[in-house]
Amino acid sequence: MLHFNRKTEYALISLEHMFRKRGLGLADLTSTREVSEHYQIPYPLLAKVLQKLAGKGLVKSVHGTKGGYILGKRPEDISVADVAEIFEGPLAVAECLKEEKITCPQWDGCRIKNPLTELNHKIYHMLADTSVADLASSPTNAEV
Repeated sequence: MLHFNRKTEYALISLEHMFRKRGLGLADLTSTREVSEHYQIPYPLLAKVLQKLAGKGLVKSVHGTKGGYILGKRPEDISVADVAEIFEGPLAVAECLKEEKITCPQWDGCRIKNPLTELNHKIYHMLADTSVADLASSPTNAEV
């Protein structure tokens, strides 16, 4: 089953939080502490996640006592696939699809590699077509 690790989940929560906050006309800056406390995410882990997002340009870091993070791109331009690849690596539904050089001894005679490759592409495109803005548009989301 496709499963995101906690870092990916926390990154998506943080990005969605920043987007909704901005949409409500609140201050653009979001602190690590604000997200950590609001969603009960361990502060040290969230700080590392946000630093990694900043390093990849998805958020921008604003230094200083009143600093924090702001979105580095339009939320419509940040896909779930972008975030997942940062923390998960390449998407693969089978171990052999992760490898650049196939070392599986069954590869040449494998009858499921093509269907699995097609499934892998479908899942990737679904994640690539889902943006942070899409995540925030869910009617069940609570206010910031």
